[in-house]
Amino acid sequence: SHRKFERPRHGSLGFLPRKRTKHVFGKLKSFPKDDASKAPHFTAFMSYKAGMTHIIRDVDRPGSKLHKKEIAEAVSIIEAPPMVVVGFVGYV
Repeated sequence: SHRKFERPRHGSLGFLPRKRTKHVFGKLKSFPKDDASKAPHFTAFMSYKAGMTHIIRDVDRPGSKLHKKEIAEAVSIIEAPPMVVVGFVGYV
C-alpha cells in the first residue's frame, strides 16, 4: 500500500547520472608495498573488466561433497590493452 513496496528504487543514487563516461582511461588507485631488496619492476598494470561468463571445472578437494565433480563458477573477463611506456620516475 506504500510506494516503498509497490515500486522500489532500482540501483544506488551514488551512480547517477547514468551515462557514458567522458574519459576512457582508468586510474591506478593502489600499489603494492615497496621492497627495496628487489630489483626495479612494474608495480601496476592497466586492465579493464570487459564482462563476465561462467566455466565448468572439476573440484579437487578431498573430503568435500563436491570432490571429483564438476561445478559451474562465475569468472570475470579482463581486457588489457597494449602497454606503452611514456616515462619513468627514479628515486634515490
